Amino acid sequence: MNHEGRQDALFEDPIGLRLRAAREKQGLAIEQASQQLRLPVAIIEAMEREDWSRLGAPIYVRSYLGSYLRLLGLPQELAQPVASQASAPQLVPMASRSRLRRTLDKSLRNGIYLVMTAVLVVPVVLVARHYQSAAKPQTLTLEADPALLPALPEAELAAQPPAANGPEPVMASMAPVQPRPAVPEAAAPAPVPEDGLVLRFSGQSWVEVLDPNGRRIEQALLEAGAERRYADGEVGRVTLGNAAAVEVLSHGKPVDLAPFRAANVARFTVSSEGEPAPARH
Repeated sequence: MNHEGRQDALFEDPIGLRLRAAREKQGLAIEQASQQLRLPVAIIEAMEREDWSRLGAPIYVRSYLGSYLRLLGLPQELAQPVASQASAPQLVPMASRSRLRRTLDKSLRNGIYLVMTAVLVVPVVLVARHYQSAAKPQTLTLEADPALLPALPEAELAAQPPAANGPEPVMASMAPVQPRPAVPEAAAPAPVPEDGLVLRFSGQSWVEVLDPNGRRIEQALLEAGAERRYADGEVGRVTLGNAAAVEVLSHGKPVDLAPFRAANVARFTVSSEGEPAPARH
């Protein structure tokens, strides 16, 4: 049989029947295959009945089917036509609530900074203006009272030059000099630390994020350059499709995804303190 004949024979039977037959030939139950692949039983059943939409995006179809073929000892070429026909499911981002919450938190922080700045600066400005007005020089004119002058002999009075228009005024400048208080500088807003869980995508990857109660926060196919941030206690479980293209940070520190990966799919839970841990299927 030539090469083309072998290829035709390879794809002669439906791939779902070939998967089931190979599993039963090895004496494996669906639960045993699920444990060895670390995949849910529903995923194994979906592949054997060729329900590819149950697997999600094409990247998951290639990953799950490739792992199952290797376990059963079947050629990897069987996954090529399936992966080319699989279409990405329509995903609806559900992160609007989290984004709104982050916007409100940022606006609240900015408002607090403005109020604190006003509380510090306004009294200082008022005190400075008060001292500036008090520091203006005041000029007093003192006129000599003849009754207060001591009696002089007539000879001395004759020697005194006559006044042109009455007694000459005496000018006294009274300008109190007071030190100005130092004006404290307004404290600069402290930078917001990168706490919580951060996901940064360097390539296309499918992501699913659940809260601690199992409710879905986000499910989407994200492109390179995307970033997601979650506060402590907001996330309960995370699934990353193309885990090699995702950087995970917990409280600013990188997280090693190797303990959580299987066939380039990472699954982990997040504690209330934001610490990742292996997920249980």
